[in-house]
Amino acid sequence: MTTQILSAALPLISASFAEGETHLLIGTGSGESLSLTTRRLQTLQRSGAHAIVVNPSSDAHYKVIAARFPEVEVYNRPFQLSDLTTLGRVLTAKVVDRVYVNLPFVQCSDAKDIYAQCAKLRIPINTYQQPEHSTFNMLPTYTDPKGSGLQITVTTNGCGYVLANRIKREIINSLPANISQIVANMATLRNQVIADNNERLLKEKFYSADVGLGLGFGLDDDVWESHKLNTLIREFDATKRNQQTKRTRWLSQVMEYYPLAKLADITMQELENNAALQESNPLSSADTTENAASNTSHTDGRPLKIQKVEGEANSTVTVLEGDAAKQSHAKKGSISLVGSGPGSVAMLTIGALHEIKTADIILADKLVPQTVLNLIPAETETFIARKFPGNAERAQQELLAKGMEALKQGRKVVRLKQGDPYIFGRGGEEFLYFQEHGYEPTVLPGLSSSLTSTVVAKIPATHRDVADQVLVCTGTGRKGVLPKIPEFVPSRTTVFLMALHRAKLLTQELLAKEWDENVPVAIVERASCPDQRVTRTLLKYLPEVVEEIGSRPPGLLVVGKAVTKLVPESLVQFTDQRKHYIEEGYSDFEFDVASLIK
Repeated sequence: MTTQILSAALPLISASFAEGETHLLIGTGSGESLSLTTRRLQTLQRSGAHAIVVNPSSDAHYKVIAARFPEVEVYNRPFQLSDLTTLGRVLTAKVVDRVYVNLPFVQCSDAKDIYAQCAKLRIPINTYQQPEHSTFNMLPTYTDPKGSGLQITVTTNGCGYVLANRIKREIINSLPANISQIVANMATLRNQVIADNNERLLKEKFYSADVGLGLGFGLDDDVWESHKLNTLIREFDATKRNQQTKRTRWLSQVMEYYPLAKLADITMQELENNAALQESNPLSSADTTENAASNTSHTDGRPLKIQKVEGEANSTVTVLEGDAAKQSHAKKGSISLVGSGPGSVAMLTIGALHEIKTADIILADKLVPQTVLNLIPAETETFIARKFPGNAERAQQELLAKGMEALKQGRKVVRLKQGDPYIFGRGGEEFLYFQEHGYEPTVLPGLSSSLTSTVVAKIPATHRDVADQVLVCTGTGRKGVLPKIPEFVPSRTTVFLMALHRAKLLTQELLAKEWDENVPVAIVERASCPDQRVTRTLLKYLPEVVEEIGSRPPGLLVVGKAVTKLVPESLVQFTDQRKHYIEEGYSDFEFDVASLIK
């Protein structure tokens, strides 16, 4: 069975701003139904456009429209082509801005003439059920009734209007209940960041518009430079310009990584970096302890009574009262470092699932995907690492502080890590830290993205006569330093983690080390998640391709001949005119998670 595409050229979908425009509706349909005209008039009112109706299909239609929409101009007469150039705004020399035709079928010849005239005048036109006489379509759109600004529209491009509506409903029903608050809160923070950045920059002696604000904060959601989402910001570089860039990128990454439902509660104070992350020694910050205290509860949800007692300099002692003190003395806290795999719930180990379901508090990496976080019981306290550009070390210390605070309270702490704890996940550092403080962690391995990504991307990391060894490297060393570049081995598959944000520099270094510029490369993003994307190219094209396709973090690079071994050769013949090949999506296994833990 083959899928038939109705048209080789797909429509260009855009959001039109119609406030103040004049939109002309010609005809009101056949028979007694006014539903289409009514819906369109309601839509135009919401958009701020001024609507004019000419040639109602009957006197009854005229009376209904005049009564229900008193602000709409209604001309109860036949349409004239001159209406296109006499009923518009003065600003447009009386030419109308947009035309909607809903004439009875017997007047289809009139629709053809109207379309021809609109085409000459470059007036966008939509003719009901006549795509050949239309230059745009109206799409089924959900508009948030709470006014957050969220709109969701779906089109099947003529393959089924009813189906498009159903898909739209399915999408809407899958959104968090607080989606309105999420969108409104992100808009508020975005506006505050931009206003504050502009205010600071305008005070500079030499103002430059090149401040790195193009991070998804404009109107063009499809062209923001997502490949710069994780661009390196050095940890302690506190110049005014870098601080502004850090705040902007932080907000971008919050939108990209944080659990969707929690975005409604992010505050400007958190965005600015609280005192625990600003101090050179975060463990000494009272703010860290206060936050840990305010988020602390029994496993049954009852709050613990916590009193802070100031001790030696740069230290805070926490004294538990009542039930909390008894609980602390009766039970020593425990901690486990748990790998959550690359993203798919099907790739969690049973041990990891058990730890998630039995934890008192979970300290999760920001890269742990929503599908895994959804497994956490609602009553379990959860903290997402605030590792954003320029504060990774401080955020790591904040996690350690929260972990120690909970352990002293006798709680079970689960440090939930993306991939495997020991594969570039600081697992060893965290093991030693807690061990030195009297708590030896239990470590549960996870499927590392460094190897699972090759499987889900149809790349055999080793393959007879193609690849006889695998090397896993990091693309970002400590404090952002590029690690030592390995030598090129033709029979090796090399995986670079945390490298996409510096693809240009990495490529330059690899070529300088005499790597083959024509060796195949795969960019694997959001491995094993429904929105997985695999992009195949050649090493010499890598920087251009990353800039063109943007970024969908987390992602990694796979380099070697195995990259193209399981893909038809015709799809991976790259030239200067065709530099990459993309495969989208991943279908997960379907099973009942709950049945595994009964």
